[in-house]
Amino acid sequence: MKITAFLVMDALGNEIDADAHGNNVAFCCFTCGHPIVAVSLENQRGSDEEHPASCKGCGVRYFLDVRPWAEKLYIHPDPPMPDTSF
Repeated sequence: MKITAFLVMDALGNEIDADAHGNNVAFCCFTCGHPIVAVSLENQRGSDEEHPASCKGCGVRYFLDVRPWAEKLYIHPDPPMPDTSF
């Protein structure tokens, strides 16, 4: 699925700096800042919880939640990070 120009957000709905182009999205690890690339195509790295994209810096796994009707893309860490926004 083409995700170019989709709004990219974290699991809490906060817009993040990311580069979505074609079927790919590049973003920085929420924990250590290492670059990560995930692919929105079925069964590819980061496409869902069963095929996470792993950070090569700290090992945190991420998966995509694509919402094509809204042109939005959520990036979820797996397991979820604790909510620290009080």
